[in-house]
Amino acid sequence: MIASAQKRSMWDRVLGASLLEPETYEEAALADSLRGQAALIVLVSSLAAGIGLIGAGLDGLVAGTLAGLFGWALAAIGSFWMATLRYDVPRTPGVWGSTWRVLALASAPRLFLIFTVIPGIGFLVGLAVHAWVLITGFFALRSSLDLDVPAASLTALTGWVPMLLVWSMVYLLA
Repeated sequence: MIASAQKRSMWDRVLGASLLEPETYEEAALADSLRGQAALIVLVSSLAAGIGLIGAGLDGLVAGTLAGLFGWALAAIGSFWMATLRYDVPRTPGVWGSTWRVLALASAPRLFLIFTVIPGIGFLVGLAVHAWVLITGFFALRSSLDLDVPAASLTALTGWVPMLLVWSMVYLLA
């Protein structure tokens, strides 16, 4: 375990990931003890997506939250699949663990999906948040899997596109 894993709070990591600090992603990739925090970030950011759809009632809250969870899971699986199949990243439980942890931290900007509740601009806010998540995903994958720029870009896109599509469909249908 790396020493800084004990010294930084979850909110320090959320901020570090959102501001593209490579050491935050490297810490998440190496520190298996951050699983709980990583999972909590995914759950809370998915709930934020659901709250962003509260205008559609309880159904919007539930659909938005589930879409957030499902979209993130597709992103993590798609990114891992691309990295291991196309770029010869070893397909091991350790690599899977580090991949999902860094992508969980990279999803921290999704906390701002709560602002998709704003009438008239909510969809644009969601698109901006997802663009930010694409950028954080790129930095996370580049740091944790030691990918070059083109490989990290394609790997991040492979996971990001399904996540964006799931969120967009649920947002537009709610």
